[in-house]
Amino acid sequence: MPITLPPLSRRTFLGATLASALSARGIAALAAAEADIKPDPHRFALLSDVHIHADRKNEYSHTIMWDTLAQAVGEIIALKPRPAAVLINGDCAHFYGKPEDYATFIDAVAPLRQAGMPVHIGMGNHDDRGNFLKALKPSEARVNDKEVADKLVSLIPAERANFFILDTLDVTARLQGTLGQPQLKWLSSALDARADKPAIVFIHHNPDARPADKRSGLDDTSDLFNILAPRKQVKALIFGHTHVWNYSKRDGIHLINLPPTAWLFQPALPRGWVDLNLEEKGATFELRSLDKGHYLHGEKVKVEWR
Repeated sequence: MPITLPPLSRRTFLGATLASALSARGIAALAAAEADIKPDPHRFALLSDVHIHADRKNEYSHTIMWDTLAQAVGEIIALKPRPAAVLINGDCAHFYGKPEDYATFIDAVAPLRQAGMPVHIGMGNHDDRGNFLKALKPSEARVNDKEVADKLVSLIPAERANFFILDTLDVTARLQGTLGQPQLKWLSSALDARADKPAIVFIHHNPDARPADKRSGLDDTSDLFNILAPRKQVKALIFGHTHVWNYSKRDGIHLINLPPTAWLFQPALPRGWVDLNLEEKGATFELRSLDKGHYLHGEKVKVEWR
């Protein structure tokens, strides 16, 4: 069952009372203004590790998480043209995936939805599937294939790529993550059925091939790459978890480590989000640091598909 928060209409966002108070001409003007804002079908905003607390004023590690996400949301809405969608790659909640955290998180991303952008969400190690699903309306989630009924996976088709959002959450608040054989089997089948278009895979946990006693990322990293490497349609693997903006490459696959929107483990690193622009034979990933004075703000990673 994937988590997708669909766009909100202007009227829904304003509320029935305000909408009924507008004149017919005013409502028509709002609709016309919305129609003029056409999203770029090749542009996507990528976020990770937003760590929203139920209390909007909560501060952790010198960071007020509501404020940092609110800044990112405002920057995304201000883009011209706007992205086709926003993807949040896990750790939506503060630490333990509490129901009240998700209620506040849904409020935080509402302006994106009101601006016409769907919000696709993956699970991180600080999330709780059950609590998140309870916070959603029935229309905001769809039933998964039976083989991955206990995980929240998504397949998001775009004109120039297919996005596969996987679920690496093992146990809430456990540092390490896992995909599991049922999800890996589903991924293999889903990729084989869509070999004609570039595939971009999202996981929350970072690939981590170290011994188990030293590992802090994905437990079944080797199993994942055994699936991704031989399937040439797989072009990029995107992850978060480490709170680090970084680029590397493995087996011809581009590895993009998303920065956190919330707190930093290393104060000198940037926090922010990534502006993804898909091209016919590659893509550009641009770091949008929340600190516009950071030396890495605006850094572009331009890649060609293998």
